Order: sequence, then C-alpha cells, then structure tokens
Amino acid sequence: MHNIRPRESIILAEDFEGLVRWYREVLVFKVTSIFEDGFHFANMATESGIRIGIGSAKEMGVEPRDRARATVLLQVETEDVRALLKQVTSLGGASNMPASYNKTDDFWFGGFADPEGNPWWVVDKNCP
Repeated sequence: MHNIRPRESIILAEDFEGLVRWYREVLVFKVTSIFEDGFHFANMATESGIRIGIGSAKEMGVEPRDRARATVLLQVETEDVRALLKQVTSLGGASNMPASYNKTDDFWFGGFADPEGNPWWVVDKNCP
C-alpha cells in the first residue's frame, strides 16, 4: 500500500501572470516559489495553509475547455460566505452559485469562478 500525502491542487491558466495576480490580490495567496525557466509555474499558499499551483496551460500541452462543467472542484471554508462572494465578484470573479443558507444543517454555502472560469465552492464552518 502506498502512503500518499497532500500537495497543492493545480490550476492550468491561459493567462499565467494574470491568474497568479488575481489569486494574490483577491484571495490573498502568496507566491511561495515561481519557475519561469522552460515553463511557467507558481506555487502559492494562504496563511491558513491552502496550497495551489498555477501553471501555463499552453506550456503543459493542455487546451482548457468549458471549465464551468468541471468534474473536480476546489472547496474552501470562510467565516462569511456572502462577504467572500461579494469580494470575489467585485474583483473580476463570477458568482456561479449565490450564497444560500441550508436551514436543516445550519450552514451557508455558495460558489464562484475565477476570471478563467475555474469553479470553487465556499462553505462556512458549520458545513458537515
């Protein structure tokens, strides 16, 4: 049996520099390392420990398709789902699932997409 460990989720970007800038400015990711020799790739992390990588789709030989129909989603937790969605949409992202309250389980949830259409789900700490 192999022992696997967590690593960053990877987002392949059509506009590498633009997407790195958006994640830094909007979701407060910090670039922890960057590679620009032979291929473009940035390792990024938040203070809370969320890690992502952003690479150039073209350099990786990938042609992005309809990202809104993705079968893999990134999910994060925040104290105020409505405030985060408002911030994201005011700074170039798009709300793809409005903030909603689940009365049965007492939690807020919603979703957004970054400027290239990569979907994220957002929940509060009460989400089961």
